[in-house]
Amino acid sequence: MPLPRLQSFLESDDSQFKILSPAVGYFSDAPEDGSFLLGGSRIGRLRILNVTYNLFLPDDAFGKVIIDTERDKSLAVEYGQELFRLNPETRLADAEKKIIAEKKGYLDEAEGFLVKAFTDGIFYRRPSPGEPTYVKEGDKIAKGKTLGLIEIMKTFNHVVFTGTDDSDSGTIVKILVDDAQEVKTGQPLFVIGE
Repeated sequence: MPLPRLQSFLESDDSQFKILSPAVGYFSDAPEDGSFLLGGSRIGRLRILNVTYNLFLPDDAFGKVIIDTERDKSLAVEYGQELFRLNPETRLADAEKKIIAEKKGYLDEAEGFLVKAFTDGIFYRRPSPGEPTYVKEGDKIAKGKTLGLIEIMKTFNHVVFTGTDDSDSGTIVKILVDDAQEVKTGQPLFVIGE
């Protein structure tokens, strides 16, 4: 079942866009500092009471993400609190070209939701050598499914499917990394389709 949608607020300030929370809650899945966003892009999730919403950018906002402070995975926010800023000085056409180029580079023109590495480390597709992989291309998955492991200093952290922009289930369309491959924070690992 798709998560309900909310749109963030927008305020112009000093030739930048301020992206503001539309409600009191817990904000998570913020975009990466320096990434490009276009109007209508998903910018994270906002949990209000016990309901989680996909949060989207207003249609007239675009630019490069500016996050000035270190962020926890989940940030308590007030109504109208600044989530991050966008620098719109980059021309919209340039931003669109960058996003398309990044998508093609990572997805080989496949369409879908990206599951990304949450930290630097070594990615493993199976719980231990000789055991089957957690998932393979074509597998149907649901929220909470372990997709792989990332090892950081001998500690193994689960990469868990938390849902796509619109659904708590999906299909593994493409696996973008090999077993025992070094990965960087934000690097796409899986493409998830409907």
